[in-house]
Amino acid sequence: MSKNAGKTTSVLGPPSDLNPRGEAALDFGDKCLADMTPADYAAIGFLSGLEVHQQLITRSKLFCRCPAGRNSTEIDAEVLRHMRPTLSELGEYDGTALMEFKTRKEIVYRLERGSVCTYETDDTPPFEIDDEAVRVAIEIAQLCNLNLISELHVMRKQYLDGSIPTGFQRTAMVGLTGAIPFKVPELGVDRELSIRQLSLEEDSCREVTDIGHRITFRTDRLGMPLTEMVTEPELVTPWELQAAGRLLAAIAQATRKVRRGPGAARQDVNVSVAGGRRVEIKGVDNHRHLPLLVHTEALRQLNLLRVKAELERRGVTMSALAIPDAGVPWEVSPRVVDAGAALARRSDFQPIRDALERGEAIAAVRLAGFAGLLAHGTQPGVTLAREFADRVRVIACPEHRPFMIHSDITDYGLDPREWRELRNLLQAESDDAVVVVWATEQDAATAVREVLIRAQDALVGVPSETRQAFRDGTNGFERILPGADRMYPDTDTPPLPIADTVVAEVRDQLPETPWSREARYAESGLGFSEARRLARAEWADLFDALEPESGEVARRLAASLQKRLP
Repeated sequence: MSKNAGKTTSVLGPPSDLNPRGEAALDFGDKCLADMTPADYAAIGFLSGLEVHQQLITRSKLFCRCPAGRNSTEIDAEVLRHMRPTLSELGEYDGTALMEFKTRKEIVYRLERGSVCTYETDDTPPFEIDDEAVRVAIEIAQLCNLNLISELHVMRKQYLDGSIPTGFQRTAMVGLTGAIPFKVPELGVDRELSIRQLSLEEDSCREVTDIGHRITFRTDRLGMPLTEMVTEPELVTPWELQAAGRLLAAIAQATRKVRRGPGAARQDVNVSVAGGRRVEIKGVDNHRHLPLLVHTEALRQLNLLRVKAELERRGVTMSALAIPDAGVPWEVSPRVVDAGAALARRSDFQPIRDALERGEAIAAVRLAGFAGLLAHGTQPGVTLAREFADRVRVIACPEHRPFMIHSDITDYGLDPREWRELRNLLQAESDDAVVVVWATEQDAATAVREVLIRAQDALVGVPSETRQAFRDGTNGFERILPGADRMYPDTDTPPLPIADTVVAEVRDQLPETPWSREARYAESGLGFSEARRLARAEWADLFDALEPESGEVARRLAASLQKRLP
């Protein structure tokens, strides 16, 4: 049930992860971002959307009365936890939760008494949802022209990565299915931007370290209220995506009730190309990084689709890469051998010598039909083998680097005689690749299974994944993409009706929208580009207070303020 002035729309179901264009543009040549055109992105079926997380300025956290926005380096106590998945309401496990469970992480929380209470450590139920945060969320939802939810229902969203001690994030939908003006003349854009939803949720912990099977968090940020704005996947170039991100930031900042500075706003980007499926890139902290990041991901997906096509041409099947679910891999599958004895006799490769000295297991895996493909580039300076290594690093959590090598490498690692011996042990053929991993026995067993799972994913083409953004524009595996199975009602929090009087009070005090301010400045004689920059400047209120009388005066005043103010 939703309500908004003059609008009534149906609530949409979740979008498909598949790109609506089924045929991959495999013959499209890789180009750098500067050489790409909108027609090029149309040719590869580029689609993207944004999920913008914005911390709110409130006195208290969302579900307790601890102070919000208090950063601390003090440590008064530590709590050690282990996470395990729970069944959904349909009796199913979420794939991401199962993946996180395989990591066998010890999770350490560092607590400071002034910023947390027993709610954050999951020892007491949640307080009533913070009224200040609800009002700010309603304000942002109205600025986005969303249909407001009549009654807030808090849901639990599973997070077994340890970032939230409960193992789930409490989140409530505030508004659905809206649209805002989206005008970017330099890009030829003049249309509406569809906003899928806006939710109100609690923030997660700050990560301190992640080494091996132990991850450490600070809890001062935990529980701070934030909104999540989600666009439809209708942004068709990296520059459109960047412009949309800046517009959504301007909407939130227009309220003067959102936090600024590092970490206060974080973008997650959804990207797909024709023939592929949605990949989510998390934690983009600056709009400047968006174009290169999504361009690189688009070409990564194209290269993964080329690998898929080559594997299909070679006749590789899922069954050729399968392994029994139970048992030690090198004891239950002919595709895996214990390589420790063979390499102990002659290997001069120092990481192998070190692994033998530590008493670690060394396993070799045969990947049918993968010869030459592990060296195939997927991102600048990144090969397909890195896709495998990233998954092993995240899920098996080996404590030493390096932990993996493969037979497509010819100038590093094992010598030809060692590769021949491993091939003989595995009965590998000329078009097969061999991957060697080393770690403790349990971690090595997990690593072997993840290598074969990722090899099967190569036959899918583009796995549905959540990936981490890097500053050089590349990205790395973080977890498989969560599904709807991880969401279920929070039985500790009663529904909260949103009174019409509250909506009316918020509506009566709505700030001017960025697009109406831009139009007003443009009418005063400023060019559109100048008007947009001015409308989104922190000192725009000062400009309005000075009431310039003409376009020329406005231009000079705006230029003077821009030079003089920080």
